[in-house]
Amino acid sequence: MPLSFSNTPSGESGYTPYVRYAPSTASWQTADGVVTFTKAAFDFGSIRTGYAVFAKGEAPEWVLDPSLDVRADKPDDGRDWKRGFQVNIMSKEMFGEDQSVREWSTTSVGATMAIQELYGKWEASSDVAGKAAVVAYNGATPTKIGRGNTNIPNFELVKLIDRPSEFGDIAETGDGGSSSPAPAAAASEPSSDDEF
Repeated sequence: MPLSFSNTPSGESGYTPYVRYAPSTASWQTADGVVTFTKAAFDFGSIRTGYAVFAKGEAPEWVLDPSLDVRADKPDDGRDWKRGFQVNIMSKEMFGEDQSVREWSTTSVGATMAIQELYGKWEASSDVAGKAAVVAYNGATPTKIGRGNTNIPNFELVKLIDRPSEFGDIAETGDGGSSSPAPAAAASEPSSDDEF
């Protein structure tokens, strides 16, 4: 595969734009501003875990695990490396037609707790290979963790669907998936009130 230095989001040679969960306000944001998170498809077959540093004003730096069951060594450079995840989520309704896939990556304790529980439910479902999870966001629960406070996202696994073609040819890495991308689902027109 050729190297890509494109600054254009999405597509075969671009990067995936982000969506961010702000635990202090239990809100979701993109580069364009706050979005109302209702429901989205989560590509758990390609979820990645590892250590990350999120420094203010800088792009996050990651040391990804070789696989979900093999942990990378924690960098020992004096910076505040924390465990986290990266997962692609898709919703044309929330993010628009042109950039419907967003990467959500974080080391937030509340978010990692929520995603761990949600991933467990997806993984426990029968035959998850080639499937994405349709997930509803039902607000957040204020929680005290250690000396701080956070808002833990309340996710509901609504159903499994064939992995949307919008996720592209990203190799699956989850324990429940295969080592290569699943065939893309045939495109279908969503009903006016339900994208999935």
